[in-house]
Amino acid sequence: MKLFAEFKKEYDGLVDYKQHRYTAQTAKEWGLELLEAGINKEQFAKGAYLSIKRQKYPPERAYTFIELCREGEVSEYPNTQTAFEIACRNCGMRGEVNRDWQHPVILETANRIGWGVLAQATNGFIKYFEQVYSGVIAEHQNGAEFTIPEARRIEAPKKTKLDDDSPVAQDWEKLRARMLGKRRETT
Repeated sequence: MKLFAEFKKEYDGLVDYKQHRYTAQTAKEWGLELLEAGINKEQFAKGAYLSIKRQKYPPERAYTFIELCREGEVSEYPNTQTAFEIACRNCGMRGEVNRDWQHPVILETANRIGWGVLAQATNGFIKYFEQVYSGVIAEHQNGAEFTIPEARRIEAPKKTKLDDDSPVAQDWEKLRARMLGKRRETT
């Protein structure tokens, strides 16, 4: 509630206008989300400072405040918005295609929420996604192992040398000659 009191002092009319967003119940919910996200005292102080000094409006959602708390930090995990976009894009693909999950926690989050749900999700769903994603990250940081099955991994293609006597190499040379044509000699 102290943070919300600071918002009220700094933003006055804006907080009064949206006082339903800054209730005691909301403070409890934010507290739980901050704990699940693993925000420490220093990060909280940084988020409070940035939300008051660099924002035009007070943050209305915990995930926005959490992003401010973590601003400038290098993390092994993609931020919530990026993870949400990756999950929705990959869940929307049909058939056996190569999906680039970028991190196993994104795949685990998608599995917990459901691929069909994420395939049709809009940006309004990001708050719920952030709750699940934060929980999965916390589990991963506490030692849980999430792996992307080998069948679903994207690996860089292996470079192979083309044998000059192979039919593929000969077809390539014919195609190249046809496309480039023989250069005319000028007399």
